[in-house]
Amino acid sequence: MDAEEARKALDLARKHDMNGNTEAALKWARKSVAIYSTPEAMALFTRLKEKGAQGGGDATGPSSAAKPSMEESESIYASTSTKTTSVDSDGHKKEYTEKQVDIVRRVKRAGGDFYAVLDIQKTATDSEVKKSYRKLALQLHPDKNRAPGADEAFKLVSKAFTVLSDKDKRALYDRYGGDPDSRFGTAQASGAANPFSQFQGGARMRPGMGTEIDPEDLFNMFFGGGMGGAQFGGGPMFSFGGPGFRTHYYRPGASANGARARQAGQQQNSNQTAMWFQLLPIAILLFFTILSYLPNLFSVSDPDFRWRATSLHRAQRTTHDRGVLYYVDPVSFAKHPYVTSSTTSSRNGGNVQRFSKEKSSPELRAFERRVEESWMKELYRQCEHAQEYKRRRIVDAQGFFGFGGDREKIAKIQAEVYESCEQLERLYGIRLT
Repeated sequence: MDAEEARKALDLARKHDMNGNTEAALKWARKSVAIYSTPEAMALFTRLKEKGAQGGGDATGPSSAAKPSMEESESIYASTSTKTTSVDSDGHKKEYTEKQVDIVRRVKRAGGDFYAVLDIQKTATDSEVKKSYRKLALQLHPDKNRAPGADEAFKLVSKAFTVLSDKDKRALYDRYGGDPDSRFGTAQASGAANPFSQFQGGARMRPGMGTEIDPEDLFNMFFGGGMGGAQFGGGPMFSFGGPGFRTHYYRPGASANGARARQAGQQQNSNQTAMWFQLLPIAILLFFTILSYLPNLFSVSDPDFRWRATSLHRAQRTTHDRGVLYYVDPVSFAKHPYVTSSTTSSRNGGNVQRFSKEKSSPELRAFERRVEESWMKELYRQCEHAQEYKRRRIVDAQGFFGFGGDREKIAKIQAEVYESCEQLERLYGIRLT
């Protein structure tokens, strides 16, 4: 900032020198050297000083043609009020007005009363808080106000704004007083109540202030890094008030409709993200369901078979392990991969002739085990149905509470034997009672 101001002063000094106004040129050259000394400024200052001593220029005052330029230049650095000059510890001269001193004193007198710092009422709206900060920040910025204590007053105004622009911090301040960042700094460090916890843009964090944003960064965010003629709203626009510190960028001259369209787009993106998170469990379930069916997609289905002969399933076969009878279509069975891979089949009287090589087919042996398992389930179903039928007949033969019972009939029913139950016990060792 100092180098930029020094360059501006040097340019004005050169301009006055070209117009023949040595006094004004010497003044601005001296100011450039005092702000930020450069070889060019020192050379011009030395030459003008010697020129003034020799009386080589108009030292009594500026010409009528130079006066407008002089007034225009001075308006950049200070108001038309009476200026006061002081010298800092480095020997640099600092000029400021009495009005600037009064503003600094008023802000510093307010101290921890953030409402008094911003010169607003406790009922002030967010818009009034922003408006007051904008006004005071421009008046107290160290590059514009060089009065003693201006830097501290500028920081105090920034602090008051960061507290009163956030509804959570403002509520804590109204209730307890004092600095909410100091009182609740630990909790705010987690990001829950800190309006700047979501700000990412290289903001410098000040030691001892938790996650408080640097006053200079806050100023630059409001005014886009500019001074003087910067219009609030022409650069970045910041929305305060929890949760979080939201930044919306607007081009100079952008319409309100464009801003609303961008905000609507951001809201739409947020809604789409939430929708995808809601659909995620369903997508995972669908994925595992498809995964469970993948083996069947690449496997060969078993040959079709029946327990009794039909016009199509007329070829009788017997499983190798338990000798279970089943019937298949001789044509389709002979072409099945389980059979063609390991056997030579021929149709002879409706039967599929099996050779010893067929026994060694692992696929065919696995298929026959599934046939035997299916037959076990079928026998179990038939036997269970027969046993239930048997129990109902016994109950009917017992009469009403034992009266009118037929013992002989009961004994005859109990002695009945069912083929399904016999096969179930003989082939699989399962007995139903």
